[in-house]
Amino acid sequence: MGDSYAADSGPQPPAGTRNKHGHTARHIPQGFKNKDLMGIPWRLALALQEDGWYLRSDIIWHKTNAMPESVHDRPTRAHEYLFLLTRREKYYYNASAIVEPCTAAKGNARSFRGSGAYTTGASFHNSTTKERETHGNSVNESGVRNKRDVWPVAAAHFDGAHFANFPPELIRPCILAGAPPAGVILDPFMGSGTTALTALEEGRRFIGIELNPEYVKLSAARINNALQQGIQTKLEI
Repeated sequence: MGDSYAADSGPQPPAGTRNKHGHTARHIPQGFKNKDLMGIPWRLALALQEDGWYLRSDIIWHKTNAMPESVHDRPTRAHEYLFLLTRREKYYYNASAIVEPCTAAKGNARSFRGSGAYTTGASFHNSTTKERETHGNSVNESGVRNKRDVWPVAAAHFDGAHFANFPPELIRPCILAGAPPAGVILDPFMGSGTTALTALEEGRRFIGIELNPEYVKLSAARINNALQQGIQTKLEI
């Protein structure tokens, strides 16, 4: 989810009306100052939490090819937020489906030589493997690790001209971890249909909601075209 800065571009018609160029009037919302970062993603997350949702993780989408900005008094924005929210304390989450590669321990790194202490205060100097596993300090020899919460993914562009198109590789981990095979993915802002296509590729079903008729046509055409061309899907259609 992207953020916005509070800004007032000068005298305009009343808020919510349009000027002669068809632009909606923009005024600084109450409680903000000109140039304030509004913190919209976090305001939404905290509002949902207050409404009863469980806020389990804030994930940073690091845009490795972020667009430059003509600003000289702050860093260029190169990230957006994804939030893992659930309706109940226990929920479906397949961590093993989205593990990421890591370097396995080698040589002396496997022996825990040196000194230190567990959270219990017990020393782990030359401790046994069983002791390390009991205290959660076992060495990773699998070559994979639990997925981290900063995801470096390049922004994607779709020729259909939808301005907020997410790259499939950003959506894929959410689908794989958040729904079982043949499970249903809900996209309440369907846009160009990237989430639906990625869900089909990963053997999930989807429900898409979109208010803009042009985007409905765009996503339907895109999905039908992919199915006709034999999209590689794990789902029986």
